[in-house]
Amino acid sequence: MSREDFDNIWEEIHANYGWGKYPSENVVRFCARNYYKVQPRSSVKILDFGCGGGSNTWYFAREGFDTYAFDGSESAVKNAEKLLLSDGLRADFRVMDALKVDYEDSFFDVVVDNFCIECNIMENIKEMYKDCFRILKSGGKLFTAVFSTETKGFGTGVELEKNTFKDITEGRLVGRGVRHFWEKDELITVLSECGFENIRVNKHVYEDDGDLVGKYIVTGEKR
Repeated sequence: MSREDFDNIWEEIHANYGWGKYPSENVVRFCARNYYKVQPRSSVKILDFGCGGGSNTWYFAREGFDTYAFDGSESAVKNAEKLLLSDGLRADFRVMDALKVDYEDSFFDVVVDNFCIECNIMENIKEMYKDCFRILKSGGKLFTAVFSTETKGFGTGVELEKNTFKDITEGRLVGRGVRHFWEKDELITVLSECGFENIRVNKHVYEDDGDLVGKYIVTGEKR
């Protein structure tokens, strides 16, 4: 099987629509709890895994971390670079397929995946989490955010495999490509099999303009 996952729908989205101007509150909270006291912050190498429009990348760079980012969409990376340059910030940007990450082993202190890895079939998801583990230093942390099976749209569209759908017809994920909707035990099992320890899962369920949204905000460590 060719290691390639990029869905061109994301290039269309990033080329034609505004996307990602503000960082995720959950990402900010994670970084504040774990890395705000590290001095100098530039000693912390952090990767924005699937950076999209660069909102989280902008935040990492603004807070002084040694910031890296990639996305499969060339338009996304261009938009992210412009966002940082407008504030005089810099990051190491690359256009790269998430199944072909070429960062060296044990390079990063932190890998942040904010709803990127889940946009795949399970075979690809596992390979990406394995790569996250590979490129993290010993003691490094993974942050990953995913949608749960409680999210409106789950079960609609075309089922590719258990809990994985494309062409979703309801809710906020309409027009957002392939999505795997997670169950908590499944998530813990996958991350454990990829080598992560001290896995912590926080569940968020809320209504967004009448649509039910379920999320898992997860952290894990490479020992």
